[in-house]
Amino acid sequence: MSSQPSISLKLEKIIRFKVYLQTITGLLISAGKALGRIGGADTEPMSIERVYVCDDKSIKVRVPYIPGSSLKGRMRSLLEIALGLPLYSSDKKIWSHTLAKNVYVDLSSEDRLSTVDFVNTLIKTDLDRMFGYGAFPLNEVFDDLKKENKTQVMNSLLAVLSPTSLLVEDLFPEEKYVCEIYKENDLVTFDDFIEDKNENRIDRVTSAADPRTISRVKPGITFTGTLSLLVFDKNSSKLKDYLELLAKGMVLMEKTYLGAAGSRGYGRVKFTKIIVSIYDPVRMTETIYKEFNSAEELSKDIENLVKSITSQQTGVKS
Repeated sequence: MSSQPSISLKLEKIIRFKVYLQTITGLLISAGKALGRIGGADTEPMSIERVYVCDDKSIKVRVPYIPGSSLKGRMRSLLEIALGLPLYSSDKKIWSHTLAKNVYVDLSSEDRLSTVDFVNTLIKTDLDRMFGYGAFPLNEVFDDLKKENKTQVMNSLLAVLSPTSLLVEDLFPEEKYVCEIYKENDLVTFDDFIEDKNENRIDRVTSAADPRTISRVKPGITFTGTLSLLVFDKNSSKLKDYLELLAKGMVLMEKTYLGAAGSRGYGRVKFTKIIVSIYDPVRMTETIYKEFNSAEELSKDIENLVKSITSQQTGVKS
């Protein structure tokens, strides 16, 4: 009697990327319409109150921030296009890269994705396994495969099934930048981070003008936060592939844009520093691997990083 792969899971390592992301042009991740301030902009960037410590003094500042969902979603969508992944639809009206059971795969056909093809696609698509795939009824999948006498396909799925591997935090303005403003002015306000840009949309039929003012994060602001890659026993063999995907996603974002209105020059960003460390959940120790000055520099060192992780012989570097 053949043994079925275990559905247990073990976390082996956490690869942490402390990133510093600088705005090259104005950046807009919109919070929607401004809050009715007289003379205020029509649109403002997302913001939050955050505590910074400057000269041993805690100050509460309203700052713009980059949501982890915006960063992760932008990298994922760029990678989906770069890899040429197929589009799916549940109604033949809206098509996306979202893989699910029984979706349409062709506009001219009524055929839907079979359960076997769904599972096989899920197993081989590293991007979905790394960034996270949609929830699906595991019991229904198992029953369908059992009816088709495809239990081996189910065993293959259980052998790789794991939670989302890539965790992306919100990015906030670097404390050094905030404290420099505080030292100079003895005060930090939201206006220290934003610029107003006047725009005008012209209706192509009536030529009517639609002027508006956009508040956006100004160039030269450095945001910082952490991206974490969870390495499980079931995906450890894909470590190099995952790291290459992450580095490629970061490079593609630099080459295009982040946030809204990228086709109009918004959202040019650059990773100015990436500090990679390796956390061991068994020993509960974290070791700094290396510091990189760009995403491209990181992408060229993936093979060495994988060797350091797998050999568990990383050293502390300044």
